[in-house]
Amino acid sequence: MTHLLTNLRAGLRQLEIRLIGDLPPDVRYNQYTDLRAAMLFGVFVTGLNFLPVVLRRLGAPPEWLAFYAAQPFIGFILTTFSVVLMPRQQGLMRFAAAFWLAARGSFLLLAFISDWPALIALTLFFWIGETFPLPVYTRLMQAIFPAKTRGQVMSTTRVGMALVSLSLTPVAGAVLDAAGHQWVYPFMAVAAMLSVLLFTRLRFSDADVPPNKADSPWRVWGIVREDPRFALYLLGLICFGLGFLSGGALQAIVQVDRLQLSYSEIGALGVVQSAFFLIGYVMLGRWIDRAGGLQTLRWVFVVGLALPLTYAFATSGWMLAPAFAALGLVNAGMDLGALNTVIQLSQPGRLGEYSALQTTVLGLRGLIAPFLGVWLVGAGFSYELTFALGAALIALGVAIVWRVSSH
Repeated sequence: MTHLLTNLRAGLRQLEIRLIGDLPPDVRYNQYTDLRAAMLFGVFVTGLNFLPVVLRRLGAPPEWLAFYAAQPFIGFILTTFSVVLMPRQQGLMRFAAAFWLAARGSFLLLAFISDWPALIALTLFFWIGETFPLPVYTRLMQAIFPAKTRGQVMSTTRVGMALVSLSLTPVAGAVLDAAGHQWVYPFMAVAAMLSVLLFTRLRFSDADVPPNKADSPWRVWGIVREDPRFALYLLGLICFGLGFLSGGALQAIVQVDRLQLSYSEIGALGVVQSAFFLIGYVMLGRWIDRAGGLQTLRWVFVVGLALPLTYAFATSGWMLAPAFAALGLVNAGMDLGALNTVIQLSQPGRLGEYSALQTTVLGLRGLIAPFLGVWLVGAGFSYELTFALGAALIALGVAIVWRVSSH
């Protein structure tokens, strides 16, 4: 038995070297620490995927579903202020961990929440706390992992998270059908909090983090005027996001009202999403290291066209499978691609400001986009036409980002 385990470890070590390379011991330690933290967070991600359906089942109307879809981006808007407030070098990890522990721990309160207004209020608190320290995370990833292997190392971490989500999604759907959300989400909150504690065990020196702190949040916006290439890139992000996210509230209505899907059926579709989430991380990490984040994002945007076009014509649950597959690939691509693109395009010594500007722009477009679809339907547009307009905006975003120079 001992011999078998030794051979298994040796085989896994050789596979690791083949996929990523022979990393230095400190980088390898950080990779495995980040992987374990991400796998615990994968438990929580599984629950987040069901939240729009939980809200609809509790009676949330379309406008409030749109507000929930916009919530992650409210925290994004505030990141220009986080660049001002966060430490220059020392204490970055403590700064981020405090926000993440408070945000993820708030889900313990779901044990006592049985109406949608209270759930909407709690998720607003969560998303602001979860996204506010994102520029800190970008700077930590830059300092901890070498540029030549960063994409593959980060993709390996996300693969672990996606595998957990893929395994738990059908189980979570069945448990939600049987026991309800008040029993499920507190357990997921505990896993999410433990993931933060593991993440704080990453080894690095504060001196390894390049000092970077804006004097004011308004200085960040000066990048748009000073760097036309980055401004054009942001315009492409805006067009893509408006098209991709405009149907966010409408998708839950299609699932629950038009197709009358159960949690278990949505869980089965969630397996498709998680599988392509996993596939995306496996493929994109190496692609980013070879071609760069910008080139990766271009093709991710193309894949995004499948989401609105699928919802425009779906008449059964399994007809939504391409949309869930596209959502998985785009989520993986935006996670890795946007982070590595801002590192690729930012000027030396200003990564924190560039990251905050990108995140703020993502927040502004994400705050508007979910309401765009609801407003169009309210104005008399059919669901089919609203989704088609979303696809047209995505195509415009593809055309713009393809014009951005990578050098």
